[in-house]
Amino acid sequence: MKKLLALLLCAVMCMALVPAMAEGNTVRVAYGYDPNTLDYAMTNLDTANFILAHIAETLLMQDATGAYVPGVAESYEKSDDGKVWTFKIKEGLTYQDGETPITAEDLYYAAARLLNPQDPKDNASFSILNSEKYYNGECAFEDVGVKKIDEYTIEYTFENPTYESDFTGTSLFAPLEQSYVEAGGETYGSSSYLPLANGPYKVEEWLDDASVTLVKNPAYHTPEIAKADSIQITLNASGDVIVDMMLAGELDIASVLDPLQLQTLSDAGFVIGESFSSTYQGLNLRAGGKSEESGKFLSNANFRRAINTALNREALAASVMTGYTPTYRLSAPGELAYEANPDYKAWDTTANVELAQQYLAAALEELGAVKEDIPVIELMCYESQGAIDALAAVQDQLRQNLGLETVIAPCTIQVMISNAMTGNYDLWWGGNEVSVPDACVSYLDGFRSNSGSPLRGYADPEFDALFEAVVTSATLDERLANYAKLEQYFCDNAMCIILGWDSHYVVTAPGTTGYYLMDSGRLNVSGMTK
Repeated sequence: MKKLLALLLCAVMCMALVPAMAEGNTVRVAYGYDPNTLDYAMTNLDTANFILAHIAETLLMQDATGAYVPGVAESYEKSDDGKVWTFKIKEGLTYQDGETPITAEDLYYAAARLLNPQDPKDNASFSILNSEKYYNGECAFEDVGVKKIDEYTIEYTFENPTYESDFTGTSLFAPLEQSYVEAGGETYGSSSYLPLANGPYKVEEWLDDASVTLVKNPAYHTPEIAKADSIQITLNASGDVIVDMMLAGELDIASVLDPLQLQTLSDAGFVIGESFSSTYQGLNLRAGGKSEESGKFLSNANFRRAINTALNREALAASVMTGYTPTYRLSAPGELAYEANPDYKAWDTTANVELAQQYLAAALEELGAVKEDIPVIELMCYESQGAIDALAAVQDQLRQNLGLETVIAPCTIQVMISNAMTGNYDLWWGGNEVSVPDACVSYLDGFRSNSGSPLRGYADPEFDALFEAVVTSATLDERLANYAKLEQYFCDNAMCIILGWDSHYVVTAPGTTGYYLMDSGRLNVSGMTK
């Protein structure tokens, strides 16, 4: 799925997430990046996802207890097999102008726009029945599993069983008013043509690369949800600057990853709150490589195993990946898939140099190559010092433990996105968002042979069959049992080099309350008070 890119970028972005609250009832938030776009179908940065969580109400929403509750929907029914979902939309809802009504037509249009093969969207998802066939020109949109039953009722039919958590996604399940979107054309979602909000807040101002201001949406159906009068988002701020601002009394809440920063704030009397893992971080790997030469080696499982086994995750966590827990599998603690199979361990957290060299020797023999034939492998990353430092440590370990030569290739967010979407990379420093109920819905789908994206470059029938068994499982218990087999295959074949699970903590000043964590550690500050 193309939505995978947004999730892969998450770990790069999440370390910049720093929400905060000002004097009075204005919540101040700081992010390291401009949101780039607020087009639901194209968002790919945490900044944008934070904004959309406050301005875009979807069919279902997640409340402070973690429960999935009605949003745009008033009620819903699902079939026994979990594939057909029918939503009754609340009557009388409008967008922020207080006049434009929200109906089933707006959700139908959102789906048609997202899946339009003539205008590809980054977040296109093929979970709905026949959606991939439509995208590939094999059927009409009328054959896709999205049906308007009447003005306020819409029905979705999915290829596989679906869960409540899916209906909180803005790209497919937030309404769009067609005439407004089309009037914006290519500028829709930019700072010059903002989305028409239907959530508790709306965007009042967006100054590119400087700030975004959200204010209460006066037309929102449940105004008491928005306890903060406004949310002020400062852009291009992260790291120690955040700690300094908190110590100066300028901020009241932050999501902290670095343990030294966490200790500094704890010593200063700030309250250490909930902890969560939102991403797993490491080296995304393209099996086809950036070139034919690198692809020859990266497509070999033993070569990938050599890289995976040669890396000392504990040393990385102690130096350049502070705030991350060394990984020994895909699923992170807290995920349903982890809790269902807690004893599984796929690899050591320290380097096993002897085994890594055995894997490398096996790869060379299988490929009929010698070590001198291995090209310089490119390590792509966002142009931040933290990412560059992390890759420098990886580079040293690969050189010392395997004799592999690599080159670090920092680039802008825009170039990195372009390279990823076109498969123009070898190894890419980044991460993936922890998701519900498992990684299939937002990550592993990109490793399928028919994923429709050059992002991963795999063609593995055995992986495809295991993936299909998971997503077609009739019950959640069956799904988790099948997922355990898929995770083991993924890890055994080193299809991605996962290095660390992040460990965030929410830090607040005494007396600051009302925030809550949504799935994958997304922070909601609508109800904050001081």
